[in-house]
Amino acid sequence: MSSEVRQLLTKSGKLFTMIIALAGLAGCSGNTDDLREWVNTIKEKPPGRIKPMPEVKEYKPHDYQSSHLKSPFAELEPELEQQLTALHEGCDASARPDTSRRKEDLERYSLDSMEMVGMVNNQNKQWGLVRMTAGPAKGNVFHVKVGNYLGINHGQISSIEEQQIEISTLVPDSKGCWEKRKVFMALAQ
Repeated sequence: MSSEVRQLLTKSGKLFTMIIALAGLAGCSGNTDDLREWVNTIKEKPPGRIKPMPEVKEYKPHDYQSSHLKSPFAELEPELEQQLTALHEGCDASARPDTSRRKEDLERYSLDSMEMVGMVNNQNKQWGLVRMTAGPAKGNVFHVKVGNYLGINHGQISSIEEQQIEISTLVPDSKGCWEKRKVFMALAQ
């Protein structure tokens, strides 16, 4: 392609771009009577009253004094320590959760958000199938065995049968002790 043809195409491209821009501007400068009429109607309306500023309430500083309160780092008073010990002495020692063991995945969810959907026998091992019905794991199925923990109340699976899973839970009572309860998760229909 010769240089003359390139110059002609470049000039014609610039000319074409200028024509399009002028046509666009001409379209914008069309009939604006309706816009002017609307602006005039708004200007003719009387200005509204500005609401008064809300009354500012005076700030009264409060000087917090905690010197008369007990420090959370101080030792217990002997009388209070005896009362707490007496409360725990009447508790069943076998009904306490093991706080040193590592929590399992299904202990993050309530038993209400789970349902039993089946059981599998494999080489003398029984596995229960539990499906999540709520929460972020909704719809996921987990296999569990006797001894696994699940639920938020320190639930431990005692037995797995065809129609239900038996779970031993630990629930705090009004005396400050732990109470053992049996819960059954029935097979979902």
